[in-house]
Amino acid sequence: MAAPPIYNPVVPCVHPIPGGMFPGRMIRFQGSVPPGAQRFAINLQCGPGTDPRDDIALHLNFRFVEMCVVRNHLTSMNWGVEDTSGGMPLARGEPFEALVLCEPQSLKVALNGVHFCEFPHRLHYQNISHFTVDGDVMLQFVGFEGAQAPPSQVFMSEPPAYGSYGAPPPVYGAPGYSAPQGFY
Repeated sequence: MAAPPIYNPVVPCVHPIPGGMFPGRMIRFQGSVPPGAQRFAINLQCGPGTDPRDDIALHLNFRFVEMCVVRNHLTSMNWGVEDTSGGMPLARGEPFEALVLCEPQSLKVALNGVHFCEFPHRLHYQNISHFTVDGDVMLQFVGFEGAQAPPSQVFMSEPPAYGSYGAPPPVYGAPGYSAPQGFY
C-alpha cells in the first residue's frame, strides 16, 4: 500500500518516512523558493531529533548567496566532507521539484526533472527514518513512491535485469529515475 502524501507542511518540519528508505524508494518534494531566499535544507535523518540533531544520511543545503547545493552527512554531531559541485539549478522566486531516489549504493537527486547528483551512502540507508526541511522555502507536496521490496531484493548490488518479453519499465522524473521496485 502506498504511503499517503503530505500536503502543505509548515516549514520548519520533521516528518517520519513511512516504511523508511530502501532501494527503489523515492521521495518527491515540490515547493517554491521565495524571491529573497538565502538558503534552505532538506535532510534525510536517522531519527526525529533536531536539537541535539540526530545523524543525517543526506543533507541538501540550497545556498542562493553562494549559488551552490551542499551535500553532506552528519554523524554524532560531526559533519563530513562537503560536496558543492554542480552549481545552483534552482532559482529564487520559482517553483521546484526535488526527487531523492534510494539505490543500493547511493542516493540519486534530480532537480526540476534533471539528474543533479549521486551521493554515495555514508550512513546505512536502513537507518533513515525521517525527513526535515527548514529555511527559506515553501512546500506544497511531499510524496513517497515505491513499495517495500521483498527482503531478497533489498540488499542486492545491482537492479534486476528486465527481459526482452515486454516494454522497458516506465520512466518518471529525470533520466535514471525509473519506477521504484513494486510500484506500478
